[in-house]
Order: sequence, then structure tokens, then C-alpha cells
Amino acid sequence: MQIHNSNLQLKLPSRFYSYFLLILPAVFLLFFFFYTMTVNHVELSVDGGMIRLTTTANTVDQVLKVAGLTLFPGDEVIPGLDEKIGREEKIEILRGVNLSILVDGAEIAARVPPVKVEEVLARTGIELGENDRVSLPLTETVWEGLRLKITRVTTEELTVQSKINPGVSYINDPNLDKGKQKMVQKGEPGVLERKYTVVYEDGKEVKRTKIEEKVVKPAVKQIIARGTRPVVKTATVGRGITIRYTEMKIMEATAYDPGPESCGIYADGYTYTGKKATYGIAAVDPKVIPLGTKLYVEGYGFADAEDIGSAIKNNRIDLCFDTQREAILFGRKKVKVYILAP
Repeated sequence: MQIHNSNLQLKLPSRFYSYFLLILPAVFLLFFFFYTMTVNHVELSVDGGMIRLTTTANTVDQVLKVAGLTLFPGDEVIPGLDEKIGREEKIEILRGVNLSILVDGAEIAARVPPVKVEEVLARTGIELGENDRVSLPLTETVWEGLRLKITRVTTEELTVQSKINPGVSYINDPNLDKGKQKMVQKGEPGVLERKYTVVYEDGKEVKRTKIEEKVVKPAVKQIIARGTRPVVKTATVGRGITIRYTEMKIMEATAYDPGPESCGIYADGYTYTGKKATYGIAAVDPKVIPLGTKLYVEGYGFADAEDIGSAIKNNRIDLCFDTQREAILFGRKKVKVYILAP
């Protein structure tokens, strides 16, 4: 006997579909809930543009891979690659710039994000001294192709000693022959000390300022004695006469007579020193031969330096004759004039 249970065959599918229809919205809602809980909205700032994307990536590094962005040396990402991202996240990519730093005699190449100069120095491990100079302000942002110059500035206090040359002084010594010298005191050099503040730029001196100067050791003056004692010599002159003299000069000799023809209308026949003008009187320049000096003049004879004249200067001597005729005959000539010893 065959029994057909048609009611059972019809009830099972309808119940199953009912359950399915009831569960399906719940599953969809659950899926949607989990999706919305894991999806993130990200704004990427890069190369001057903005990229917006929705992703389930949960780290910065994963977001960049999803966006197909490649990082190069010197690039910087904010926040860092390992940072977790939030539901609404902003990521900034700073592309590195190539620059060079001239410092300590070398040129250092670097690729860094466009940060401030101060940050560049920190990243490259370059420390600044108290007085060092940088070609850009530390707060300036660097750029592609920049050549940054750092000038090392140092100062030091420098002490320099120099020699003080001793002076020389002379004294007259009547016990020493004229023309001779004798050391009385030996000179010794002194020492002068100067202190400077010296400024160096990259090891080269650029400025020196004196801050102190003092004599560490005074110089000792050299003292030399000059002889003033006349040296008496002898000579045989005209007609076999032997004279004692201390000096001989070559002088230009002229002649005059005491009358008005030679000395002018106001001539009174007396010399500057008050002696009677006659043969044996000579007019001299007192700066060359002191008045009162005893002389012997070649071709004339003995004479006393007792007169002066406006034209009698330097190595010139004017010899007195008793007559105008004798003076004219003597004329003008070069003669030897002996200064006689006392």
C-alpha cells in the first residue's frame, strides 16, 4: 500500500524560507555593522594634492600601499608608518629635498623633508658653537638645491711678547781723547707684553683686538762716553816752524783791511770782540771756530779768531791785512787752517 503525505512535503520548504527571510536582514545588518566598524576614511596630502579614500587598512603603512604610494629616502610621513589610523584620518607625506651643507672644510650632501634649518642640523648631527654663523636663519624652511654654509667662529686670548730695543745716550768725557768713544753702560733689551682677543672664522684669523699692554722687563739704556779732550798733534809749517794743533780744516780764505774800502763807511778799525783790527786777526763763523781760538793759517801765519762777518759762514775765513793792496794780492784761495793747542 502506498501512502502519500502531501501536507508534510509542503510545510517544510515554507518554514525554511520563513526562517531564511527572517535571518537574512539580521545577517546583512551584522555584516554592515562589522564593515562600518572596520572601514576608515582617509585624506592623504602628498605632492601638493589631496587623495581621499575609504579603506579597511588600519595602519599608515597599509594605507600607503592601498593608495599605491612609494616612499623615497628623505621622505617623511606624519603620523609614522606604524601608527594606527582612526575612523577619520589625515596623513601628510613630506617629500624630501636634496641639499648640501658646507661645514668644517667639507660638503655634506643630505636629503631631508622641507623642515626648518635647525631641524636639518639636528638630523645631520651638526652641532653649532656659541658664535657659529649659518647662512640662513634657523627658522627658515629648506628647499631643493639649497647650499647651506656654516661658518665656525672661535675666539681666543693670545699673549705676544716683543723686544724693546734699548736706547742710546752719549755723555762727554774730558778724560777721553776727542774722536774716541767708550762704553759706560751696556744696553739690554726689554720685553713688552701685549694681550689680544683673536677671532677666527673657519680657522683663519679675521680680527685681532688689543686688550692689554704692559712692560714685563724695562730696557736698559746703553751709555757711551765721547772724548772731548783735544788730541795734540805736531806739524812743521812754513819756514820750518813746528806747531802743536788739535784739528786741521780746509777752508776758503779771503782777505780784508780795516779801512772803509773793505769794511764799509762805518768801519772803526775794531773787531767784534773789541780788539784792534790788524794783521793776525781772522773773521770766522763762531759755529765752526769759537771766537778767541788761536790759529795758524797756511800762507798767512798765526792768527786770532776775533771777528765775524755777515758773509763769513761755515768753512770760510777772512784774514785781516794792514793795507788794501796786501788784501788784494792775497785774493781768495783754499788753505789749511790749524786750530792750535792751548
